[in-house]
Amino acid sequence: MPDYDAIVIGGGPAGSSAAISLVNRGARVLLLEATSMPRGKLCGEFIAPESFPTLERLGVMQRMLSDGAHRITRASLVASNGNSVQTHLSRISANAPWAMSLSRSRFDQNLFDRAREAGVECREGVAVKSCIRGRGLSHEVEALSLATGSTIVLRATVIVDASGRNSRMMLRRQERASGRRGSRLYALKAHFEGVRGIDDQVELHFFPQGYGGFSRIEGGLVNLCFIVDESTLRNAGGDPSKVLERSVMSNEIARERLRDAVVVGKWHSAGPLTFGHRRLTKDGVIAVGDASGMIDPFTGTGIQMALRTGEMVADAITDAIGSTAKKPVDEAASSIPDLVLNKYSILYNSEFRNRLNAAGLLRALAFSPRVAPIVASVLTRVPWLARFVLQATRSTSGPSR
Repeated sequence: MPDYDAIVIGGGPAGSSAAISLVNRGARVLLLEATSMPRGKLCGEFIAPESFPTLERLGVMQRMLSDGAHRITRASLVASNGNSVQTHLSRISANAPWAMSLSRSRFDQNLFDRAREAGVECREGVAVKSCIRGRGLSHEVEALSLATGSTIVLRATVIVDASGRNSRMMLRRQERASGRRGSRLYALKAHFEGVRGIDDQVELHFFPQGYGGFSRIEGGLVNLCFIVDESTLRNAGGDPSKVLERSVMSNEIARERLRDAVVVGKWHSAGPLTFGHRRLTKDGVIAVGDASGMIDPFTGTGIQMALRTGEMVADAITDAIGSTAKKPVDEAASSIPDLVLNKYSILYNSEFRNRLNAAGLLRALAFSPRVAPIVASVLTRVPWLARFVLQATRSTSGPSR
């Protein structure tokens, strides 16, 4: 017999959401995280209003606010020429008139702690090496304990991959290359103190080499996360401060924001990046969060997508186990992964396919040297069009039982 109904790989928002949702439905769940919590992550650290219903269902909304999450009521787009447009979040979101921003170290820790409290078996410092789809009762996970160096073998009816954008289980080798050399995209992030003029707004700045966003988090700090093209990174020798100077600070307003700012802590970087659709399964393992597809950061909905895919896969697993309850054990176990994928695919595509397509189109425009300045200028001059663009990559957070 399997040791667990589900093993979830990755303790970020998608993994914790899946684990909590499953254990709340009576499943036996193991959550594996390769690092030790808390840990920082490269992220815009913007939690959209569309995330709130899921956070309420997971039982963590109030603890996020109590842990210092900063309330955001406005969104601003700033073109490279200094023109800007501002809108209240109440005009682009049906869920709430405000959003919040909280460091990923605190956000993820709160979810991970909640998973443990709910009855999930949580193990830190366990890195998954491989997953093998069994012919009978279960999948097999081979993992490494980083504390002892010993190999661990675990079995479950379903394996959920929430290991993020660099998933070893989901990415093909060519996908890791992430496009033509020289045109690839990279992201950098740091926390700053002394940033001017960032209070209750999230502010998205465009510049010739890419775009980046400011938002205030707990402790009076401001998070800056931005994306640049490969040539900018290479010409700066990979030095984050030089990349910042040659990209974000070419935007006049962003430069004024950062005039007296100082980095607190360390820089985070990632890349080359891959955005858009990915596979939802490989060898019977089901992908959630960034492992299943990564939406562009300018949408501000990456965390919401992670939380929702966790809930979706939990719904799919619960239905599959329930529908096979009266079948012979061997037959039931062998059919569950396929039943899970079938329902999960329907839920995923219904909620995310159009959003990912819209984000892909906007990405192409944002990184076109000729088109991007025109688009940004038009958006800052036509507020209703800017709101329409922001709404195109959003949706309400669907129901969950």
